[in-house]
Amino acid sequence: MLENQAVFHTDETLDDLILGKMKLIQPAHGYRFSLDAVLLAHFPILARVKQAVDLGTGNGIIPILLAARDAEIRIMGIEIQEAMVDRARRSVQFNHLENRIEIIPADIREINNILPGGKAELVLSNPPFWKNGEGHVNNNMEEAIARHELKLNLEELVSQGAYLLCPGGRMAIIHRADRLQEIIGIFTDHKLYPRRLRMVHPFIDRNAKLILLEGQKSRPGNLSVLPPLVIYESTGEYCEEIKQIYREK
Repeated sequence: MLENQAVFHTDETLDDLILGKMKLIQPAHGYRFSLDAVLLAHFPILARVKQAVDLGTGNGIIPILLAARDAEIRIMGIEIQEAMVDRARRSVQFNHLENRIEIIPADIREINNILPGGKAELVLSNPPFWKNGEGHVNNNMEEAIARHELKLNLEELVSQGAYLLCPGGRMAIIHRADRLQEIIGIFTDHKLYPRRLRMVHPFIDRNAKLILLEGQKSRPGNLSVLPPLVIYESTGEYCEEIKQIYREK
């Protein structure tokens, strides 16, 4: 294994993911992954998935978590920000996953000019939650691009996800619950028919803040609404399901 000082810089951290003994390089100050990525990486069913694509992979958290879940799956991570591409590639190297994970520097809006369509069984994305013009835009450009639709909007994301999928392939995203109606409309416009939905609540007595949604390309069918996921049993105490994700690894 490479020495730590050869892997991460003085303005970065090397963080233990706990899951699968994997580690991730992140900026000490800047965009760092949250529980959202962990939830999304554990949402899709991976049976019969050989090729997955993570759109907007950031520092590479979702490809690494998918690799920890399934020893055979191959993952491409697409990212527009050069610094994130560099960190993601170094994390892949540190975890000895070069033969399974490829990090591609690219604008998702132009992915149809870079990758062939109709090949992936699974596309995932933890996209910017906020539209351009909504809320406060972070002064840190990495965080701003990751959280606001400055470089990519939801329509563009779903369009390219549908392009990458084979017939019957699935696209899974995590997003704001209050945008669910909009998301379902965009999915359906691109022949991604919603098949699995899970509402994510911070506490059992609070409204859902997030949704996990999976749509299947060119396969209309019934929507399965899964039991809600409640993140916290009490303040600072994760629910048993979240604890189990880590405990199993």
